[in-house]
Amino acid sequence: MYQLSFSQKLERKLSPKEVSTQAPNKNVDWVVYHVPKTAGSSLRQSFVDALGPSRVFGVYRNTGAAELSVGKPVWIPRSAKVVFGHFPTHSAQTNMFPNAQKVTWVRDPLERAWSLLGHYLATKDESAQYAFVKQHYLDKGITNKDDIFERMIKENALAKNIFVYAHYFESISLDEFDFVGSTTRNGKDLKRLQKLLGKPLVETKENVRNSMSSFPSALRCLESYFASEYEIVANYL
Repeated sequence: MYQLSFSQKLERKLSPKEVSTQAPNKNVDWVVYHVPKTAGSSLRQSFVDALGPSRVFGVYRNTGAAELSVGKPVWIPRSAKVVFGHFPTHSAQTNMFPNAQKVTWVRDPLERAWSLLGHYLATKDESAQYAFVKQHYLDKGITNKDDIFERMIKENALAKNIFVYAHYFESISLDEFDFVGSTTRNGKDLKRLQKLLGKPLVETKENVRNSMSSFPSALRCLESYFASEYEIVANYL
């Protein structure tokens, strides 16, 4: 969840004009696609530390992610140079932000899905995803994380969230991005990115609840279910 600052709330009230294909924002330099559980929170903080909080605008569930995901107009503050959030690619986004470079981070598909389930189980938030896990597994006495994960994969449950790369990069493929980083070489890729940015990027550790939880080797047998996901990101891992 991204919280608008007081000045952003005031600006949106006084100047509610939205960015669209008909009214593009030419001031945004970077559009960063934050695939869930790919160290995106840390990357966003790195941008904030480098550019300042007013330059980095988060587009999440409460600030227009659903609209931007389908190419609909969204409100962006005038000071924003970076648009950063949980939204998949859409062809309209290129026209909405014509001068922006596209950036994303990827992670091993199995490990990313495992971390996502860990997030659901740890936060127990009010999301539809946790409600699904609770109804279909926890309430039925299936509480072991390994068992839940295996059932979810084999039952193709929450496919849009588990097999996320096919969803995020359906409209704009990764080979059209200006920069793709990987969690397996986070520090090195930040150094590569800072050369494009022209400012130092310091590695941060935000929202790393599951980072120390290694993926169980016994569940590597599920890799075949992620064949299409690995095909999308294999060259960038």
